Amino acid sequence: MSIFDKLKTLFQPDKTDVVGENPIESLQTEEVHVLSPHQPQLPQPEVTYYPDSKIYEVQPDWLINEDILRDEGVIFGLSGSDPDEKTSIIRSYFSQQTAGTEQVIKQQEEKIGELNYWIEEREEAIKRNEADIVAVKNQEFEGQHHLPRTITGLLLAVGIAFGNYFLIQDALKDQFVQSDIIALGVFLAGMFNLFGRVSFLHDQEKQSTWRRILEEIGMPLAASVFVFAQVYESQPIIKSLSLLGFVFFLFMFSGKLLLGNLTILKDDLSIFQKRNQRQKDKVRRVEEWEAEIERFKAEIGKHRSEKQEILPELTKLIAERTKLNAQRDMLIKVFESEYNLAVNYKNRLSDKQIKEISDVD
Repeated sequence: MSIFDKLKTLFQPDKTDVVGENPIESLQTEEVHVLSPHQPQLPQPEVTYYPDSKIYEVQPDWLINEDILRDEGVIFGLSGSDPDEKTSIIRSYFSQQTAGTEQVIKQQEEKIGELNYWIEEREEAIKRNEADIVAVKNQEFEGQHHLPRTITGLLLAVGIAFGNYFLIQDALKDQFVQSDIIALGVFLAGMFNLFGRVSFLHDQEKQSTWRRILEEIGMPLAASVFVFAQVYESQPIIKSLSLLGFVFFLFMFSGKLLLGNLTILKDDLSIFQKRNQRQKDKVRRVEEWEAEIERFKAEIGKHRSEKQEILPELTKLIAERTKLNAQRDMLIKVFESEYNLAVNYKNRLSDKQIKEISDVD
């Protein structure tokens, strides 16, 4: 019979036929009989207790036997002792039991956290690379070239220039012995004196002055008049004037067309080269990003495999810790329950009865 069961008999009706029998004396007699020195006592485990740390080196009996723990709660309740002393010992004991498990769990959780971090980082990198690939593929080069049109215009200008040269040569062949060389000189003088980038006829930003006009039309006009003077005597006036006007405007427009197309051709070739280089860079960057994506996916698979290897062991350790903590909480609740009941019974007992029970204990 436990101490608490004996305590409850004090409040049960007297079933003896003897009038005036003291239940306390019966309890004392029974208890003395149980604790008689003639009966062998059960061997108790040797326990080393450290008062400062409140940690047991060997598991105490009251942690193994729930009835003994209940008796401890009753004794603490009747004696008015602080229950935190016993509960702190229970917590310290189980804290010692779970210390190794807690350390391993912490290490495994840190490892999983690190793996999750690397997985998330690689997934974000994959998303960035995929977004960059889409952006680069949809990116268009701003500069536009007109190489076909420029080359066609350049060929037309060259054809017109050659035609103008042969026209001048034919007009001067009967006037000079070395007409071919003279015709070439007249042609070059009329054609390549147009060194300005934009003709005054097309430039709306700059004001046209007489010097600029003379600079642009002086040599073409002089070359045309020279050709006119050579054919004036041998050709009708209408034909001569027609040749003058035709050669002059060929100098003016074909020369500008030739030189202008050469300048535009340079710009178009530059844009064309940049466009091709940009396309090559686009292909190269896309290939590099796709290679990185494959590498990141391989790393993610590796990290997930490592994570799957850790999770079963971690789950087992957490279950073990949960089991020990549940056992700890159960023992604390048992002790506190018996302690509170003993405190309640203590208020209903007289000091004499408490002293007699304590003496029996």
